[in-house]
Amino acid sequence: MISKDDILKNFSKEDIEDVIKVYECMNIAYLKDIPTFTKFFCKPNIWMYFIKEFNSNNFSVKAECGLDEGDRKILSFNNIYSIPYPYKILKISNSSKFNKLTHRDYLGALMALGLERDKLGDLRVNDDYAIVPVYEELADYICTELKLVNKAPVKVCEIFEEDLPKANFKEETIIIPSLRLDNFVSKLSNVSRGKAITLIDTNKVLVDYAKVKGKSQEIKEGQRITISGTGKFLVGNIMGNTKSGRYKINIKKYI
Repeated sequence: MISKDDILKNFSKEDIEDVIKVYECMNIAYLKDIPTFTKFFCKPNIWMYFIKEFNSNNFSVKAECGLDEGDRKILSFNNIYSIPYPYKILKISNSSKFNKLTHRDYLGALMALGLERDKLGDLRVNDDYAIVPVYEELADYICTELKLVNKAPVKVCEIFEEDLPKANFKEETIIIPSLRLDNFVSKLSNVSRGKAITLIDTNKVLVDYAKVKGKSQEIKEGQRITISGTGKFLVGNIMGNTKSGRYKINIKKYI
């Protein structure tokens, strides 16, 4: 197995603490030959790395969160008996007809309960409710204690995966000269390339929830780009090139 130090070389300083926890969780599963789960929802760059590097026929590494489009997931190691993942999915229903709640409203209310962000998965907001996977040990507490979101009364209950509504995306096709990050940011934010570079340099842009390597970082299919003040985007298929050699790319914006 790759050493911890070699694994850490693949991550930025801000991810080191989480990666060490994941490594220790994996090591227990490997040495004791038992199934283990991370105690938190991992960012995409972390769970993708561990699946790519360590999943094999002899040692299972998988990640789940209950939502098809979810980015933050719980990692499992050596879960050969398919033990259920330790999360529950909650539906937070807005009882007010006059107060339209946003992603920020729901997340702020949850954090105000004293929860750690990594105990929550991705929060999906629909017209009059939100859905969020949470670590199972917190589910009852949230159901009991969360009564108001931005002064609007809410009701919280568990929802099962078979009853989940489909995710909402706004799809579009963009055309850019290259797969560099600054080209994506410029197009998706509808700003000049210079402004896009400023957003990148001031840490307003994340790729798979991690700090970017620089404006020239090449973006790949399946990656998520988060731009502060603009939104979160899933990079879909690279559908080919125009006659002038520019790239045509399918983009899904989370709404």
